[in-house]
Amino acid sequence: SFDRRLPGGNLVRMSYASGRALVMPALPEHATLVKVAESARPQRAQTFTLSFSGTLDGTKTRWRASYRWQPESAMSTVAPYTADATSGPYLNVYLRQPIRLGGNGTTGFEALIEMSNLLAEGYRPFLLSDGSVVVFAQGQRCIRGGLAFTF
Repeated sequence: SFDRRLPGGNLVRMSYASGRALVMPALPEHATLVKVAESARPQRAQTFTLSFSGTLDGTKTRWRASYRWQPESAMSTVAPYTADATSGPYLNVYLRQPIRLGGNGTTGFEALIEMSNLLAEGYRPFLLSDGSVVVFAQGQRCIRGGLAFTF
């Protein structure tokens, strides 16, 4: 992992990790569900992550944007216990905005939004011999939000 402070207090991080992941190789057009499940096996894989983070002046919004590449055939996270495990696979954005209460400038609440796998990458569809499709994904595409409070 390599970190570097940028002007304005922002941070850039580049990370590399190697570990075992559950891998599912491509199969012929039609396969049984049993054959699809049997094709899964642990294998050593690598991952590369580039992330930027910081705080916006004035609004005090904290943000983080990251992109983690890992092999398309990997169906589980590579090296899930690395120092940069907070970044999920593919393109992710995280925002945390303090909400000011009253005129004294104190905060008690923060609005949070997390967008994961924005480009919907890593989905592996398999066509079963009965004509149905089963899809495995190493990182789901989702948007989560909420409020956090401190007391």
